[in-house]
Amino acid sequence: MSHDKIKAAARKRMAETGELYATARREVIKNYQEAGAGPGAAASSSASWFALDYSDMGRVSLWDDTRRGGGPGRGGVELDSTVLRVRVPGFHLDIPRASVRSATRSALRTRSIGVHGGRGRWLVNGSYHGLVELAIEPPCYTPRQASALFRRLKVSSLTISLIDPDGFIAAVESK
Repeated sequence: MSHDKIKAAARKRMAETGELYATARREVIKNYQEAGAGPGAAASSSASWFALDYSDMGRVSLWDDTRRGGGPGRGGVELDSTVLRVRVPGFHLDIPRASVRSATRSALRTRSIGVHGGRGRWLVNGSYHGLVELAIEPPCYTPRQASALFRRLKVSSLTISLIDPDGFIAAVESK
């Protein structure tokens, strides 16, 4: 749902219920997501959603992530038969399913949380646990977005923290 449609629906709800704009907007978005069209909803019935693990994120960072449309239940990976879509606030990446060479539990020990990348290796995490590493060949490229400094950067390896890493690995391997 586009920003303009959300705004119009929120203003309509405000007029009908007398709610504040922020409350009406939250309810409009919640109802839209429950109807199966939100960020956590699969684009097709065969797609699977794997939520990002936010268990180690600080309160302020978690609040900011939630304010920007992410947070628990909203940030994660959508997996269907043709593409793997990573969606977190400020970072979107579509990886062709045929380019994913392997998905394994990662032994990476990190002290950082967020989206970090360089030299083809990217880390997208909200936790130090449940890390899964994807080997991508041929590499894909980020779209022009703030997290990539508005450049198209190479992604040949992606490590992501998930609530259900083993389920995700099994889903990726069951091409």
